[in-house]
Amino acid sequence: MSTELKAQEQLITVETTKAVASMQDVLLKLGQAQAFNFASKLLTVGELKILGEVKESKGYKGLTYKNEDGKLLTVSSWDECCKYILGTSRQHIDEKLSNIQLFGEQFFEAAQQMKLGYRDLRALRQLPNDAQALIIESEAIETGDKEAVKELIDDLKAQHKKDLDTEKKNTKEADEQLKVAIRMRDEYQMKAMDYQTELESTKFKADAWVDQTKHLLFEATKYESNAVESLSRLIALREHFLDDDNLAPQVTEYLAAGLLHSFKTLAEDFAQAWLETSNILEGYLPKMRPSLDVLQELNDSAMSNEE
Repeated sequence: MSTELKAQEQLITVETTKAVASMQDVLLKLGQAQAFNFASKLLTVGELKILGEVKESKGYKGLTYKNEDGKLLTVSSWDECCKYILGTSRQHIDEKLSNIQLFGEQFFEAAQQMKLGYRDLRALRQLPNDAQALIIESEAIETGDKEAVKELIDDLKAQHKKDLDTEKKNTKEADEQLKVAIRMRDEYQMKAMDYQTELESTKFKADAWVDQTKHLLFEATKYESNAVESLSRLIALREHFLDDDNLAPQVTEYLAAGLLHSFKTLAEDFAQAWLETSNILEGYLPKMRPSLDVLQELNDSAMSNEE
C-alpha cells in the first residue's frame, strides 16, 4: 500500500472520528433534553440553553427517528428534531428561547416559577419596550406575586390599546386632512388654468385700454395680496410651532419637515416666476412700480381728463 493511500486513510479516519464525536455530543445534549419534563412546560434557563446550542449548531441533522409508520428516517430540520427526537413542537421551544432573549434570564426564571401562562407572556411581548421594562423591573416580579403581575400586564395592555386607538384616530384625521389639502391644491390649479384661458380670450381695445389696464392691475394686486396672506399664514404657523414646548419629538420632526418643504417650495416657485418675468419684461424693469401706485396714477389721470 502506498504512502499516499495510507495518508488518505488516516485523514478519513480522523474526519470520521471527529464526526462521531460531534454526533455523540449532540446525542448527549438531546439525551439530557429528552429527560426534561415537557409536559409541565417548565424548562429552566439551563435546559433551554442546551437546546439553543443544538439548534444553532444544526448538529441534529443526520440523526434518525421512526415516523408514525415505523419507517426509519433522517432528521433534516429543527422542526423534525423537536417533533420526533424531543417529542414536542418547534413553536413551544422557539417561543421559550425567544422569551429568554427578549426578557432576560432572570425574568424568565421568575415567570416560570410563578407559572405565568402563554397568553400572559404573549401579551407582554406585544407591549412597547418601556411597558415591558415596567413589568420586568416591577416589585411584583421580585416578590413572585403572579396575580399582581397579570394585573399589571392587563392594565398596560389596555393602555397600549387605548394609545393605538388614539393614534389610529389621529392618523385617520390626518389622512382626511391630506385628502382635503390635495383636493384644494388641485382645485386651485384648475382655477389657474381657467383664469389663463379667460385671459387669453381677452383682447385689448384701443378705446378701452384704461379700463382693461385697471382691471388687470386690480387682478394682479388681488392675487399678490392672496400670496402675501398665504405667506403670512405660513409664518404664523411656524411661530406657533416654535412657541409650543409640549410637542412630542415625533410631532416636532414631522412639523419641521413639512414646514421646511412648504417654505422651500414657495420660495422656489416665486423665484422661478420672478426670473422668467424679469427676463421677459427686462426692458421695463426701470419702470417697475407697485400695482396700487399705477392704479392710483390711472385714476388721477382719468379725473384730470374729465375736468
